[in-house]
Amino acid sequence: MDVSLTFTDFQSALDEFRQQTGADRHFYDCETYLTLPKTLGQGNVRSIQLRDGLELFLQDCQLHRSLSLKCLDTDLANSWIALKFCVSGFVSGSMRGSSTHLCSLAGEYALSYCPGNAGSIELPTGKQIRTVELAIAPSIFRDTIDEADFPPELRRILDANVPIPYWQFSKTTSLMAIALGQILHCPYQGKTRRLYLESKGLELIALYWKQLKVDRSELQKTHQLKPDDVKRIHQAKDLLIHQLDNPPSLLSLARQVGINDCKLKQGFRQVFGTTVFGYLHNYRMEQAAQLLQENHMTIAGVAHAVGFAHRGSFAAAFRRKFGVNPKDYLAAYQKQYWIVGQKSPSGDHKTSG
Repeated sequence: MDVSLTFTDFQSALDEFRQQTGADRHFYDCETYLTLPKTLGQGNVRSIQLRDGLELFLQDCQLHRSLSLKCLDTDLANSWIALKFCVSGFVSGSMRGSSTHLCSLAGEYALSYCPGNAGSIELPTGKQIRTVELAIAPSIFRDTIDEADFPPELRRILDANVPIPYWQFSKTTSLMAIALGQILHCPYQGKTRRLYLESKGLELIALYWKQLKVDRSELQKTHQLKPDDVKRIHQAKDLLIHQLDNPPSLLSLARQVGINDCKLKQGFRQVFGTTVFGYLHNYRMEQAAQLLQENHMTIAGVAHAVGFAHRGSFAAAFRRKFGVNPKDYLAAYQKQYWIVGQKSPSGDHKTSG
């Protein structure tokens, strides 16, 4: 299914998408919900206007048919800077002015500037796609950081006001993952919810700036690694994931990829920004979240599936990663499908357009 949109803001895009696909639109407090038609898939897209120049988009869907959105707007005045986090699944696309095909995977985030917001977005079938995106006015974005720390290439593009795209990918940090979990499972309603989400959005921007400095420092260190060492470190990461049920020791893993354990330990942190077993732990937690979303297993079953012998230890680790207990995470995930088109918990009715 190929949907072509021409729009100057997200709301007009929702209107056209609704007309072409039959999707339902609902309003609830400060949020707009778009519920996918059953012929296309299941799930929803939400937009929350946090303040002037700062908007939050939450996407949670699984498609039966592939979907391609073509955004044709060409007005530079409508451009925004996007900070987009892929929580599960993957999203691909392109931007006007570049032939590069971009792909954002689970556990990654991207900072991008798309001139006139013109480009394409492609969503695959059969994947639970969950993303959190902040659309930030360039003026707001510049106010959040000292000029000395601003990405030089992006600064040049904005200063010249030219239609040149910009993007930068990086790995989602544990602190970012906690903030994302708190956004996706916000317990508040009404104005309190909006205020809470705004604070978490600003926290994500602050964490981005913090990680940008770390990435710059690590990049300088990574240049000291030989290309063959970097290749072996990536092989070690793949082996670690494939042996999730019975992970090797650091020494065994180093031997399997043909480097010494000291170089693996130091190089892994340089390449991935965490320790070998810190990476393994984060991967296990992300797998646990995915299993909970699929809702085919008990919490105890999920704990066992990702390598925890005791449910209490699993719950504590999950809470450190996502900021909520597994039970609350599951309840909040199920609730976001229930709430659209239903009566709100406070008793207020939503309207649909």
